Amino acid sequence: MNLKNIWRALSLKRKILTVFLPLIMIPFLLVLIVSLTIIVRNGKAEAIKNAEDKLMLVSDQMDQILSNVQYNIKAFSTSSALQDAISSDYPDSTYGNYLFSTSMHSAIYNIMDIQSYISDGYIQTFDGKVFDINTDSIQTPDAEMNEYYDYVVAQKGRILLGSPREKNAGSAFNISKSLIDIDTGQCLGILSFDIREALFYDSYRSVIDRDNEHLYLVDSDGYVLSSENRDVLRQKASDDLWRAVEEISSATDSLSLSQNDSLILATTSEIGEFHIVYVLKYYSIYKEALGLALILACIGISALLVTIVLTTVLAQSLTKPLALLTTYADRTGHGDFSADIQITSKDEIGFLAERFKKMNRNIKNLTIRIYDEQTQKKEYALNLLQAQINPHFLYNCLDNISSLIADRKNDPALSMLYHLGRYYRSVLSKGRNIITIREELSLVRDYLEIQLIKAPNLFIYTIDISDDILNLKIMKMLLQPIVENAVMHGFTGYKDRRSLHIEGELAGSAVLITITDDGRGISEEAVHSIFSEGTSMIPRHFGLKNIRERIRLKYGPSFGVTVKSVPGKGTKVIVSFPKLL
Repeated sequence: MNLKNIWRALSLKRKILTVFLPLIMIPFLLVLIVSLTIIVRNGKAEAIKNAEDKLMLVSDQMDQILSNVQYNIKAFSTSSALQDAISSDYPDSTYGNYLFSTSMHSAIYNIMDIQSYISDGYIQTFDGKVFDINTDSIQTPDAEMNEYYDYVVAQKGRILLGSPREKNAGSAFNISKSLIDIDTGQCLGILSFDIREALFYDSYRSVIDRDNEHLYLVDSDGYVLSSENRDVLRQKASDDLWRAVEEISSATDSLSLSQNDSLILATTSEIGEFHIVYVLKYYSIYKEALGLALILACIGISALLVTIVLTTVLAQSLTKPLALLTTYADRTGHGDFSADIQITSKDEIGFLAERFKKMNRNIKNLTIRIYDEQTQKKEYALNLLQAQINPHFLYNCLDNISSLIADRKNDPALSMLYHLGRYYRSVLSKGRNIITIREELSLVRDYLEIQLIKAPNLFIYTIDISDDILNLKIMKMLLQPIVENAVMHGFTGYKDRRSLHIEGELAGSAVLITITDDGRGISEEAVHSIFSEGTSMIPRHFGLKNIRERIRLKYGPSFGVTVKSVPGKGTKVIVSFPKLL
């Protein structure tokens, strides 16, 4: 059996698993491997670069501090106040010692801030006096001091850097120099000061991550002069650290990759034989990559499990529904729109089945709706034609005109004829069904004037329409039936004069025209009955439903007619339609 036959023999479920799993997992594994390689490589390179930058920054700061210390020592050693204090002739008495101590104290503290640089030290003069700068006391030098005095004097003014005199963590190193008289060139004595370790510590502690990084200032003998790890000060550096420093010192590259768990970098100070050593734990370099690798691995395992589950569900959900859908499509393809399909799944196949069934229903409904709409359009056209002709209104007007002429009331008769002619001219509108709001209001105004000629004390009316909507388009005979309802059914029977108010405005992209009267009003049940489907229509309010259906047929269900009425208080009718130029 060859591969082709094997493939044909596989079920749909196994085919999906066979194809999907490699397609998903192989690219993912490749992306995982490449991503980890790039992350580790870039992370290591970036960590080393950052380590080198920090080392150079701290080294420059160390050199700057050493340079400042040397400069201040030179300035101090050539101070005329200090040299005068040493070379002056003092009585050999307690008072003479007091004068010497006072002069030395004044010379020292007027020249430099001892507390900012020096932790301890002394000045030994040529005549065998030792002045302690911390206690201002005068001592007699011992043999060790005299030996060191001769050594410093022999250097002829050169600055010497060495181990601090006091072996404590507060001092980093000692600086010594002979004091040469600037006038005679004679040696006046020597100074020997211990430099504060805090000078160096304060310069780098803010740039070191104490959890993963360590920094050491080590002298040529391997003793730690300064470090953020305060427990190792003045102690011998570890064998691994000192071995790495020696290897780096003998090489041209300042980088050393040790065999343990740390990266060690070192450089030598330009001033003195001091080594600045930077130690970085490898874990801090790779921890980000390890975290990302763990995340990617979890994603990969999750993706594999989800893929297996989903492909299994997919295969099972495809076979049976596909067979049913094929049969259903075949029947509907032959015109059997009464066919049905029982697929309850909510996936794409279920959605497709629902679309098929909905398509069948829509085709049926569309056929019925087209027939109904055509029927309604014919009915609306007939109703509009009847409203335009309205012979009953015309006969009444002619009878009224005839009566006025018979009673020799020619002026009202002429006025009624004038408005009647204008009214029917607007109704006919040269066969147009869409007119301007201005024209529709003219028709309404003529109708109201005719009614006022018939019954002058029946009502008063006002029209308040914004000028910016007068030239907008409106369907003809939308407002007149509403006004006619208000006059004929709202005001009839009242002895006192009623009022009618028409106003209009723009509300976004819609035009709102409100017709308000204080007439008889309509009950809530009657309003509901007017617009309810399948209920018997109240004959005198047929025009309201007619208007609403005309608007919705033309412009959609977002527009229409709203009626708000209170029996005995009046009615408000709001007509809405789109803004059309």
